[in-house]
Amino acid sequence: MANYTKIYWRSSGVPTWGLVFLTIAALSAFLVAEKLQQRDPVVEENYTTMVTAARIMRDAMDTLQPIRAQREPINPEFDPQRSGLIGVSTSPVTTTRGGRESKQTTINPNWAAVAVKLMKQAGVEQGDKVAVTVSGSFPAMNLAVYSAIEAIGAEPVIIASASSSQWGANVPGLLWIDMERELRQRGKLSLKPIAVSIGGVEDRGVDLSAEGIALIKQSIDRADIPLLEPQDYQEAVAERVALFREYAEGEKYKAFINVGGGATIVGPPGIDDQFKSGLIYDAPARAFAVETVMGHFIREGTPGIHMIGIKGLAERYNLPLAPLEPVAVGNGGVYNATTYRRWLAAVLGLGLFGLTWLIVRSARINSVFQRTGEDGKSVRPMV
Repeated sequence: MANYTKIYWRSSGVPTWGLVFLTIAALSAFLVAEKLQQRDPVVEENYTTMVTAARIMRDAMDTLQPIRAQREPINPEFDPQRSGLIGVSTSPVTTTRGGRESKQTTINPNWAAVAVKLMKQAGVEQGDKVAVTVSGSFPAMNLAVYSAIEAIGAEPVIIASASSSQWGANVPGLLWIDMERELRQRGKLSLKPIAVSIGGVEDRGVDLSAEGIALIKQSIDRADIPLLEPQDYQEAVAERVALFREYAEGEKYKAFINVGGGATIVGPPGIDDQFKSGLIYDAPARAFAVETVMGHFIREGTPGIHMIGIKGLAERYNLPLAPLEPVAVGNGGVYNATTYRRWLAAVLGLGLFGLTWLIVRSARINSVFQRTGEDGKSVRPMV
């Protein structure tokens, strides 16, 4: 017979009363965390504005859908909701690769409510000036920001770039600035950029073909928006900053809002990821290693709202990832007026951990004393 070791079951030594006490303590901690949630005054005060913004966005989405269907067939494999706001894999006006799932996640009118909440957290009120930069890469998120601005009644100064990464507004003849124009003509939105660039490398389409640049310029002409034509990266940043200063007319911008990851806005690879998504007031020193539009505003003390990292933002505000069906207005955690007190949950968790450690340690000490014989030698457990 092969050699083997007999293993005997051994009690942990923790008394029943200890286990019952820990169970009661854990349940009590759970109830305390649930009952002592904090109110979210931003949501409570701005719920109506958030819903209004989401409705504006839904209306704009419904308006654009048939326009896109006439221009280019909508592929339900790539655009399950058939929204028309998911572009194609490649086209002459496509700049870089893009994540399809992230762009599918933006097809949700409740992103406009997220934009309202972030703007309100930054202190934006009716009549306040906000600086805005958008590209064609996330047309639905552009709609969310525009809808939020309309609902709040803020005064935006917008600079756009016309090209797009994969799956964005990259259908020739229906770029983001074409979508804007269609919505303005139909009275769905009133906002219009003060200037537009070609986009892409150095903000002047270095990575695009001559055909692509020609198509983009045609869209810019149709939209009747002044064209920015910088000579290099530094000039592209400087021109945008100068325009924002000119149109500020002596006022201070209440927030700087950016959609996407344009290099002139947040820097080249290695710098761009230093600006986190959502509402930001500061960034690591590395973020300011090169001149960027976002860096300019952060240095001046203007809050930044960076609509990037879509999946992370969706999880933060409890919005679905790449929804297959249209999402109803008012659906999502962004509308919740209560949130957990994280500091309280952390304290309760640490308290439970400490209590568990103390009871287990005390039980082990008692167990050692109980096993010690009259001669003072402890009895080894059977294993």
